[in-house]
Amino acid sequence: MLREWQKRCITKVLERYQHQPDALVLATPGSGKTIMASYVAKSLLDERKVDYVICFSPSKVVSHSIQKTFRHILERPFNGQLGALGTSRTYHSMANINELLSNLSMSRVLVIFDEIHHCAGDGDSPANTWGIQLLSAIQHLATYTLSLTGTPWRTDTLPIPLARYSDPEGNIQCDFSYDLKEAIRDKVCRAPFITSIDTDQVMVRKNKKTNTYRSITELLESGDVSYRMILKQPEIITHMLSLSIQKLDKLRASSPNTGGLIVASSSQHALQIQSILYGHFGKEATLVSYRLDDSPELINHFREDTSEWIISIAMISEGTDIPRLQVCCNLTDVTTELYFRQILGRILRMTNNQTAIGYMFVLAEPNLVEYAECLNEAIPGSYNYKKNERLIDSMDVSDTIEGNQDTHDDTQPFTPEIDINNFISSDNQKIIEYSALTELSMNSFKARIISYHL
Repeated sequence: MLREWQKRCITKVLERYQHQPDALVLATPGSGKTIMASYVAKSLLDERKVDYVICFSPSKVVSHSIQKTFRHILERPFNGQLGALGTSRTYHSMANINELLSNLSMSRVLVIFDEIHHCAGDGDSPANTWGIQLLSAIQHLATYTLSLTGTPWRTDTLPIPLARYSDPEGNIQCDFSYDLKEAIRDKVCRAPFITSIDTDQVMVRKNKKTNTYRSITELLESGDVSYRMILKQPEIITHMLSLSIQKLDKLRASSPNTGGLIVASSSQHALQIQSILYGHFGKEATLVSYRLDDSPELINHFREDTSEWIISIAMISEGTDIPRLQVCCNLTDVTTELYFRQILGRILRMTNNQTAIGYMFVLAEPNLVEYAECLNEAIPGSYNYKKNERLIDSMDVSDTIEGNQDTHDDTQPFTPEIDINNFISSDNQKIIEYSALTELSMNSFKARIISYHL
């Protein structure tokens, strides 16, 4: 059954097609854009306005999900083979799309672009490969185009293909918009509950010199350590996991299939998290990465089973539909608003047997806190502080396989006062290498709660 916003959107898009061939829909992550798009396609096919549908999306996992949805709604194959009404492809496949374009050059085609912000360029400014292909070929092929996005901007500020912008403000103009506030009101999405973890005191010993800082913000502004280094501290990971596990365990008491997402910075970081998760808490986790060929299959399996945790490296962000995810431990070093909102969207999909709140735990990195507060501009919110006193002594561990991107290579290593083997399981000792760069000492954690309600 279609949601009310989906019905309104479908009507709006079909009305626009009476005058213009292109439509752009902005709908908050987790609200059901793919279902809406499949009914637009069904309507055009039923009215014999198009003969074929092509969907493009950012990853194989999302492409497979789109194929499954369209096959169900259209009640016909959607695999690009003989007798199919369409096909679902990744943006990467555009590099080898000439044969498809040739076969469909005489057909009436609806082209759907999921997460259109992955393409960039306006014909004059630089554009990535996907954007160039879109502008030079796809647009001329399509009878109609439907562009979908939950985050209508790019971190590099390049314009999005097929989008219209206001002049001179440069704001994107959508044919239909459905924001998070509306989605929460309509009980389409969960309300976000974001906890940012900070510290009252940080002592950094570097080159036999000790500096003291009052917060993670002060620490980062000092330049003594990077955010990536902080995220690798075993005690930081342990504390963040502890809060996330407590919340997930409580939710699973009433909804046993509720799942948790941990977002890591790199492959080595993910292995470190996985080791602490198992060694300290006795919790197992599925690990998926853009580098692992079987990750799409692992994600699909996790979607259908009832296991607790999945750890992701650049895999589960936008468009990946795992509705049972309700808790996120955000440990990635990517601090753009685009990525923050994409990750948050993974835990906001509403389900019938779970509560109406999605929980995210992040460190109090200033950009992430700002993004959380920006969410609060659309939804009335409340703020409060709670402290969890805990003495920790920690050191940094560098990612020796993927390379350390920090700018502190001139620091003199010291002998750590704690044993890293206490935090890493013996199974991974030969895989993960560590070198101590900077010693950190934090006297306490505190958590800022940023909650949202209507």
